[in-house]
Amino acid sequence: MSIKEIEFLIKKYDLKIKKQYGQNFLIDDNIVRKIAETIDPEPKATVIEIGPGLGSLTKHLSHRFEKVLCYEIDSQMVDILRQEMHEDNIYIIHQNFLKSNIKDDIDAFAPNNRVVVIANLPYYITTPILIKILEEAPFISEILVMMQKEVADRICGKPSTKDYNSLSVLIQFLTEPKKLFNISPKSFIPSPDVDSSVVLIKRKESFAEDVIDLDYFYRFNRTIFQQRRKTIVNNLASFLGYSKGMIGEMLKREGISENARAESLTVEQIVRLANRFYQQDNQ
Repeated sequence: MSIKEIEFLIKKYDLKIKKQYGQNFLIDDNIVRKIAETIDPEPKATVIEIGPGLGSLTKHLSHRFEKVLCYEIDSQMVDILRQEMHEDNIYIIHQNFLKSNIKDDIDAFAPNNRVVVIANLPYYITTPILIKILEEAPFISEILVMMQKEVADRICGKPSTKDYNSLSVLIQFLTEPKKLFNISPKSFIPSPDVDSSVVLIKRKESFAEDVIDLDYFYRFNRTIFQQRRKTIVNNLASFLGYSKGMIGEMLKREGISENARAESLTVEQIVRLANRFYQQDNQ
């Protein structure tokens, strides 16, 4: 949608833009089209859109994909979408995506389709949304999302850089993320205070290192980054209750210094270390 079309809808429905929902509307239709056309709709796919807002991206998606399943938390936006979106392959769920059961919803709307996510994510909940998708919906093969540039940099961050953290490790263990392009604040109404990036996240079909227990790995990964300035030894001792002597011995077996911080380890090293501690706990 152009800025005039968006301003028309705002005036028509006396729309109150809600900052608490991170509502910033993309007004560059070239960028909207570029996002919609990045993922191949074949073989036939259902696309999940989170926070469709006024439907700029939704319309483009409905012309390319067999079904579009939209999650919208704002009741006023839901009313506008239902009045303005006339395509019969668009399904609108008035719900907080973080409280949804993705599998049940997909089983109800498109049980046999390939499933992808394409969305301009509300920036304040980008990380919880990505974690929910990755941990609860392994059937989602590709995720194309616009997010705050700072978060995109973390997702694609490399070891021993300021951007590398537990989110980098989680995303890069399960997927292959790639930042495609940045978007200026001027491309939105109202303009956000930050730059944005579009990231393509493809779920891996196989892993360089296998995880013995995923839930343990998720917890271990969060724990070693819990306090960034602390060493792995101190974080594990503080938050998982291991003795420092035992932790040091386990690190030594993996060829890792007792003074190492989590940010210095590769994804593969963290996986192997998590497996070693899991085995120690379950002897």
